[in-house]
Amino acid sequence: MTSEEPQEEFSVLWIRDLVEEVLDRDPEQYLIVTGKSMSGSAHIGFMKEIIIADVIKRELQTLGEKAKTVFISDDYDPIRSFPPSLTLSPEEYMGVPYSDAPDPHGCCESLGAHWTKELVETFPEFGGDPEVVLQSKLYETKEMLDAVRICLGQTETIREILIEYVARDFDEKQKADYVSSMKNWYPASVICPVCGRLQSGGKGSIVPNRVTSYNSEDDEVSYECAHCGHSETEKLNKLRLKLSWRVDWPAKWYVMKTTVEPAGKDHAVKGGSYDTGLEMSRRVFGWAGPVKVPFEWVRLGGRDMGTSAGVVFTPRSWLDIAPPELFRYMVLRTDLEKANNIQTDLIPDLVDIYETFERTYYGLDDVDNEKQELAKILYPLTEVRPSIEEYIPKLSFKFSVVTSQLQSILSEETILQRCYDVLKKQHNLSAISPEAKALIPTRLSRALRWAKDFSSERNKVEVPDIVPKEIVDTLSDTDREFLRNFVEVLKGDTLDDEELQAKVFETARAVGLKDKRAFIVLYRVLISRKSGPRLGGFLNLLGNDWVLKRIMSVL
Repeated sequence: MTSEEPQEEFSVLWIRDLVEEVLDRDPEQYLIVTGKSMSGSAHIGFMKEIIIADVIKRELQTLGEKAKTVFISDDYDPIRSFPPSLTLSPEEYMGVPYSDAPDPHGCCESLGAHWTKELVETFPEFGGDPEVVLQSKLYETKEMLDAVRICLGQTETIREILIEYVARDFDEKQKADYVSSMKNWYPASVICPVCGRLQSGGKGSIVPNRVTSYNSEDDEVSYECAHCGHSETEKLNKLRLKLSWRVDWPAKWYVMKTTVEPAGKDHAVKGGSYDTGLEMSRRVFGWAGPVKVPFEWVRLGGRDMGTSAGVVFTPRSWLDIAPPELFRYMVLRTDLEKANNIQTDLIPDLVDIYETFERTYYGLDDVDNEKQELAKILYPLTEVRPSIEEYIPKLSFKFSVVTSQLQSILSEETILQRCYDVLKKQHNLSAISPEAKALIPTRLSRALRWAKDFSSERNKVEVPDIVPKEIVDTLSDTDREFLRNFVEVLKGDTLDDEELQAKVFETARAVGLKDKRAFIVLYRVLISRKSGPRLGGFLNLLGNDWVLKRIMSVL
């Protein structure tokens, strides 16, 4: 989404069509499930899955149906690779479940719990409220152990399904090799009680501690650890097992009674892991499985993000620079199977677009009926909390970018007063509500972080304590005459932004100074640069007293 894209591109058909398909299931309670492997700090792209689930839940509840969302943290997965931020020893912890590895940050009971907490804490801020289920705890339940028994007992059927789906595009040799490798394959692995591993090796060289046989009459499992060589035959309920990932997913659907689950394009492609899981649901567990909801990934500046690869822009990173409502808007305004691309440099423009859309919902702008109807449907779904009847005016993000960077020279009280003045002018208000005032500090904080981390040099404002001598020395007699005359303008009546901007031109021309040079002189005296924010508004933001002292210091 770019600042130039028209709002007419909205499509709500995917929401309506999807809810109709889900309604066909007609359970007592609709369960919308999401899940994520805890292999590192989750990137913002996963929040798309949370938002899709939340919207399905909201729409079902609006229709009077019982519905809830669930997030499964796949903390029971084994460590396969180490993102750059991870300080644990690969030799010691490769192959150990994330739920068993210690938290190097020291704040949680495990590495999996740490990354789960980091992600889950941001859910409410994006409007999500799923019940959180840890995969490691789920595997301790009788229901999940029974699902493991079903899978081990149906190993031959699962082998057939995997050969059918996984090997469908293989050439003859590849298929023959795969079929051969599946002859003694079982759909579960064991966490070795001696070395604590679920598998040996890392990405590219993984050997799981695969079950080697299962005796259903005695409920006994045999296995051998690929890392330390330990082997034994033991009762299933005495061991810690985990199903292979293509089997684990449909088993969780079965245990949770999942009605619907969104999935990224890597899993949702035709014949992929989702379709494999649905086939297992039918042939192994004897039910239809959930409604499949495929969606395209969220990209960052045109690049795919990846948790384990360390290419991460986290939900918290987003909240530091932009409102969560904007992200929901970006997700919901686009067909699910089209990618969303986060362009951090465009955040101020995107905020403007969203807040124009918000004004349309509240009937504050003159737009056509189609846009109004669209806003009525979509705006409440973009809001983190239920939308309120009365519009709350928002301070311009672009104004906040400049203002937030002046905290070193203006007091907090002065900055807030400038914000109040601009908010009144921007929205034609005689007074500002407490609710509108309460939003300003967060807006300034986000704008400042965006300016520091993602803006171009043009948007950066740094005000030196004094005007550098090398700048003072470059001022010509005409420059100084212009500044002396402009001092008199500042001593006069208070002018609005446009009037002050016009006075710059007028004062320059009166002394024979070119317009461009006059602006350069003022910007260099103010911020030691040749250009900056729009001058009239910037001068008013700094305030006449400060600007007068600054100019007098060079005369």
